[in-house]
Amino acid sequence: MAASPLCIDFLEEVIPSEEKHYLWLRSLSYLEYIGYRKMVKALRYEKVNRGVYHHLTDEIQHSFMLRELADKKLGYLSHEPRFGSDHQEMAENYFQDIDAFVEDWLQRMTQVKNPFLCYLLVSYVVEKRAMQVYPQYFHQLGERAFKYTIQKIIQDEAEHLSYLEGKLREFPALGEANLSELFDFEEGRFVVFLRDLQGTFQQDGLA
Repeated sequence: MAASPLCIDFLEEVIPSEEKHYLWLRSLSYLEYIGYRKMVKALRYEKVNRGVYHHLTDEIQHSFMLRELADKKLGYLSHEPRFGSDHQEMAENYFQDIDAFVEDWLQRMTQVKNPFLCYLLVSYVVEKRAMQVYPQYFHQLGERAFKYTIQKIIQDEAEHLSYLEGKLREFPALGEANLSELFDFEEGRFVVFLRDLQGTFQQDGLA
């Protein structure tokens, strides 16, 4: 999954502006939190193995690390931008739309409802996006504290992706499935997420 021009342009707009950068970090933090929350809701007790445990704990840790980074490095702003319900709703819509699409796609492909496989596929698609966005973000950062946090997240996300790829190989029904439809849908939803976030910048009068 190559970095999209829109994502590159977005980061070039956001990083030089402390207010926009703050909202970007808080939005990333909330996306990680929503990912954690959806995993907890989707997984039955007996499905929580060591790999799932590490995935869960890393997601909530990432959420905290990103929020703490935003507050410590950019929270001093005299006119701290408001991270409110509209930003949270954008992140929730991104995940919910992907979750619903994957669930419908799985029903068509396998004719059965499988919450665990749905979790794996949603996580896989989102982790592929994370491994496109976080490295691009890392390379555009200058301050060491920012880079240290994002590098830690990249390392964790790479491990998550490896775990998910291994688990997906355990489902023969997906052997011949073309996942491009899922990636294409996620791409469209991520574009909407970025454009909606840019819309809040304009509404708040951020230069």
